Amino acid sequence: MATVETVLSSIFSTIPELHSGQLGLLSGVLVGILYWHGHRELSLYALTAFYVLAIGIVPAPARGLAVIQYKPWYFCSFLILTSLAAIGTRAVWTRVSSPNQPRVPEVGSGDV
Repeated sequence: MATVETVLSSIFSTIPELHSGQLGLLSGVLVGILYWHGHRELSLYALTAFYVLAIGIVPAPARGLAVIQYKPWYFCSFLILTSLAAIGTRAVWTRVSSPNQPRVPEVGSGDV
């Protein structure tokens, strides 16, 4: 039976890779929360900013950014997958929760 340690060690070979993936996951969750609460434009700006930071266009003055830029593949993968999952879930949630009832004309609209 596979344990968490054996699964993680098969995916990540070093600690910085694991931390980069964790930071990508958390960043994707943040982008998803922004998108879920209706800040569509801001969430796409945040997604772009995280991605640009990860691929090294912006220099890394902080230690966390150095970890991300050491192995950007893990950060970007988890960032994109988590963001797309949140955006897709929001789209499905909107379709499922909206009623399929016809619109009732407003009073006084002249379409009587």
